[in-house]
Amino acid sequence: MSRRPAGWYPLLLATGTIGVANSVVFALLSNLQDKYGFSDAGLGLIAGSGFLVGLVGQIFLAPFADRGHSKTLLLAGLGCAVLGNLLFAISGTLLTLVASRAVVGLSNSLFVPAARGIAVRISPDNVAERLGTMSGIELAGFVTGPVIGGFLVGPFGIKVPFLVTGLFALAGAALLAPRKLPQPFAEHQGARPRLALDLLRLPRVRSGVLMSVALFMPVGFYDATLDVYLTDRGASDVLIGMTFLAYGIPFALLATTGGRLADSRGAVRVAFLSTILVAPVTMSYGLIAAPMVILVVTIVEGCLQALGVPASQSMVAAAAPPGRAASAQGLTGGSNLLIAAVTAYSAGALYKLVGAAWLYSIAACGVASFALLSLWQARVGRDAEAKAATAVS
Repeated sequence: MSRRPAGWYPLLLATGTIGVANSVVFALLSNLQDKYGFSDAGLGLIAGSGFLVGLVGQIFLAPFADRGHSKTLLLAGLGCAVLGNLLFAISGTLLTLVASRAVVGLSNSLFVPAARGIAVRISPDNVAERLGTMSGIELAGFVTGPVIGGFLVGPFGIKVPFLVTGLFALAGAALLAPRKLPQPFAEHQGARPRLALDLLRLPRVRSGVLMSVALFMPVGFYDATLDVYLTDRGASDVLIGMTFLAYGIPFALLATTGGRLADSRGAVRVAFLSTILVAPVTMSYGLIAAPMVILVVTIVEGCLQALGVPASQSMVAAAAPPGRAASAQGLTGGSNLLIAAVTAYSAGALYKLVGAAWLYSIAACGVASFALLSLWQARVGRDAEAKAATAVS
């Protein structure tokens, strides 16, 4: 199979639209809170519900992508993105906002593992580079959503940003629907789907999942509180949107390079180095009062994440058994969403209870802890493989 088969570029564009549709709400949380009058704990409920639904979806649905149903999952994910944003536009209570976020979260869990599984299956070579390209496009879309929200909410109100980003997802579905996409290898099609959880028995899979979780750890904190934190420090809606963009631009530009570096220098080494540097950057958010300085810090974090994310995804891809590429990526995504749900649900209350400095310091400690656990499991995996090779010889 060629490295860039027909359908690869439409898939990348659709990946960008799913990111836009999933993220617009994060620049509008304070606006929703002002309009509908819910508490700070409600911020966590809205942010966390998408993560929780996404966790269930990635664990239970991603295995179907390994059995020939990738395109169905991709289109269903785009459809849920359209529906979820429409529901946001017509919602008027905290309960309906939480439900809307859950539908949007399901869209991501349907789409992303299937898309990454395709990226892994195209060729055994340069896997991290392709995953990096896809992650860059996904993140570019994810940070574009808040920018769109920040620019549109002032002149047009709270509903229009959701309608516009829903149209992005609809365009992605229209672009992808007529395309032929790579499928799993023939020997794996038609087999009974298995839950991805059994892959955790493999130490190298555990290592990749833990590294990915380390990098994703701050997301729940940011999604639930960063908009409010910046607002409290006098940032405008436009500046908040630009802060998300300042993270995403370097990530999108460098993610392919980060994947290429992981392919050439070793995924574990690249992932650990970038992750251990993300920890102090995460802590620094709570120590800075000037929104413009926070924007600069997000640029630094975007660069570091662009190195680490493709490498961690490559660690999982390399450790996955044949025919389990999408399942392994779904397991990773589900684990990320689990930690993001836990942190998002608690972050809103913790922000008021302990303040921003302690909140982001807790996130930084989590990043470092999971990175060290990942390194330990990578060593366990290498030792086990060395013993198995010795036994065979």
